[in-house]
Amino acid sequence: MATGRVAKVLVASQSEAVYEILRARRDVSFEIALYTGTIEALLPQVQLAIIDYEDIVAYPLSEAEVRQALFAARVRECSSKDFIADPDHYLKGLTTREPFGGMFELPDNYCIAFVSYSGGTGRTTIALDTAFHYAAVMKAYREKHKGEIAIESRAARENEAMVIEMVYGVSSLVSMTGLDMPTLYQLATRPDVTPHSYRGVTLIPMDYENVRMLSVELLQGYLQRRMKAHSLTVVDCLWPHGLTSALEDQVNLWVVVASTRPDTIRNASKLYDELRERFPESYVSLLLNQAPNTSVDKEFGDLNWDIKLTQVARADDYRGQLGHIVLSRVFAPVWEDYDKVGKPARGGRS
Repeated sequence: MATGRVAKVLVASQSEAVYEILRARRDVSFEIALYTGTIEALLPQVQLAIIDYEDIVAYPLSEAEVRQALFAARVRECSSKDFIADPDHYLKGLTTREPFGGMFELPDNYCIAFVSYSGGTGRTTIALDTAFHYAAVMKAYREKHKGEIAIESRAARENEAMVIEMVYGVSSLVSMTGLDMPTLYQLATRPDVTPHSYRGVTLIPMDYENVRMLSVELLQGYLQRRMKAHSLTVVDCLWPHGLTSALEDQVNLWVVVASTRPDTIRNASKLYDELRERFPESYVSLLLNQAPNTSVDKEFGDLNWDIKLTQVARADDYRGQLGHIVLSRVFAPVWEDYDKVGKPARGGRS
């Protein structure tokens, strides 16, 4: 039965049998691409890639670069042989929003943006706790696996995690950490200034009144260089913001944050719909902060909450309770392997 929604498939194969199967489906549209550059350009638009690497033309990208782009885009991949053997296995579920999962190794670079229309949702606390917990777990994991090639390459980074702030007015990063640190304007315009590092996390606070005078291109270049130097970037973002265009192309997951206040629930619903019109559906998720321990009922909206965070005593101690839940969902199932090694002792600081 047709769902009224269409799955988008990329085909990089010369197998005529694949095209016959896809043409017979009413719930699928497909794009053909044999050049690696075209394949990369189409990835943000598709949910499945059927690729026979012996059929593609490695121009202008190499085969390895295409494989890396596929992983970064979180697009499901199969060969024509596997697809022909069981088309429904690969097409089933593509027309619905898929849950988190399928992360079997940590990406070299990943960006999570926590976003809301207004303050009062706990957005900054969640962003900091996520970054601090990631840094603590990765540090413990590196120490346990010291000497392994893959781990040593990660250890070369200045910090594993970074938090970038996109707000107006007073910086929440500065006020909530109590730290005196260089702002984005200083960092982007003065090569001699380095960002502040705290608990293994690079912090980049916003000073909008100054930063708004800079070109988006300058900010984009600076932020992208910084993001490439960290395996996880967390963005604390008020939406809409005049400078998000400097980094939005690098965001892998927009997490719309609400608390149990009715106004934040309504705002989250509107923002969720707005972001889904702008970005691929799988790039947008919903988080309910301070959720009750029981199941979320209609008092908190008819929304399908992807992440639920219960109330935590002294969340601003940043002990990793919030970050653990976020990362366990976003990087499922591989995060469990890291977290069981790097999880701090109960009650300790992450």
